[in-house]
Amino acid sequence: MISVWEMDLAILRTIHIGWHSAVLDAFFTVFSFLGLGGVQGVLSFGFLRVPKMQHFTTVCVYAIVISGLPVAQLMKKLIPRDRPSNLAWTTPQEEWLANSFPSGHTSTSFALATMICILRGKDASWLERIGWFSLAILVGISRIYRAVHWPTDVLAGAFAGIFSACLLALIGMHRPEHPIHGTLTRWFQNLNQKSRRI
Repeated sequence: MISVWEMDLAILRTIHIGWHSAVLDAFFTVFSFLGLGGVQGVLSFGFLRVPKMQHFTTVCVYAIVISGLPVAQLMKKLIPRDRPSNLAWTTPQEEWLANSFPSGHTSTSFALATMICILRGKDASWLERIGWFSLAILVGISRIYRAVHWPTDVLAGAFAGIFSACLLALIGMHRPEHPIHGTLTRWFQNLNQKSRRI
């Protein structure tokens, strides 16, 4: 049976070396940039210009900060792991050598995607939900492609981001002054009504 380490190496080699091209270099550079928490925070302010979605900005910034700082960065300190950029056969596109686990870019990206889908609630179509999470997945893949994270770093980052957003949602649901409270209350009321019909 293949070990986690062997799986990490195989996937890294496939994406970093097997997919390598000038076009994908540029493509994944863009998505890696979009995975920066600061960039995502600035982009979140775009919701201020969308009618009935102004409150998204505050909650999304909360999700980015929580998933990026106390969650991802704390885990990096607690679980020291060298990055794949240390391997002789990789050509890393960023100068990072340590603190690999988990991927902070992936964590904030999945936190943002999860929170937006929660806030949008039943107004979000499946296509929209797939779109947000596809963007987050591409950010994660970009970190492997650029040889700065292992696949398991990205997987852990995704779980950390989803967990952070869901935790923030649960906290907000019990605080009437929180921007997410009204949205979540309506969301859970709809779920309860549907479960009763079943």
